[in-house]
Amino acid sequence: MKSTKSKLVRKKDRIISPGRVWSREAFDRTRDYQISYYKENYRSFNIRFSRKNDQEIISYLESQDNLAGYIRELVTKDIEKKKKRQLKEKEESDRK
Repeated sequence: MKSTKSKLVRKKDRIISPGRVWSREAFDRTRDYQISYYKENYRSFNIRFSRKNDQEIISYLESQDNLAGYIRELVTKDIEKKKKRQLKEKEESDRK
């Protein structure tokens, strides 16, 4: 997978990114805002796989066009399955 980070060029009091020249203060304010926004609104998870033992899983995940969407779909289906199972167990226990 390619890195999507843009290349920043730092020159004294200016920061140059593709298509934009930032003052140091504007860049710092924007970066600080983005960091606080992400901390408040997102949650990240990191998972590691062994290249030796998990190659099939690694290859499969790398082949997904939308990995986050794929994982969301798997987890959502698992949650729904668990809710159905719990509901069924509750109904069975209520009958007794």
